[in-house]
Amino acid sequence: MAKNIVVMINSGKDQKPKILTGLTLALVGKQKQLFDDIQVIFFGPSEQLIAENDPDVMSMLNQMMSIEKVYACQLVGDSMKITDKLKAISGLNVTLVGPLIADLVSKGYEILNF
Repeated sequence: MAKNIVVMINSGKDQKPKILTGLTLALVGKQKQLFDDIQVIFFGPSEQLIAENDPDVMSMLNQMMSIEKVYACQLVGDSMKITDKLKAISGLNVTLVGPLIADLVSKGYEILNF
């Protein structure tokens, strides 16, 4: 079993249940210490739900951000013209996630896509 995982949230609005499933895994996994480390990265269409302040996603996101860093991709945000909205979310780390992903993979993290 992987000791360290990255929960990559990259589904679109039409797959909101999948996004919530990924956030649930990350939140419960962190709370119950199922893994040594869990990193959450929003990458792609999923970022739109944050920018739109979707209540279900934001509820889980806020819970997760209270116990662990959560990342969103600035390059994707720029291309979707939502970076300012993402940066307005207190606790959300908006950054270029490519180097972050490369670093985590080099450290042996398993990536789970939702």
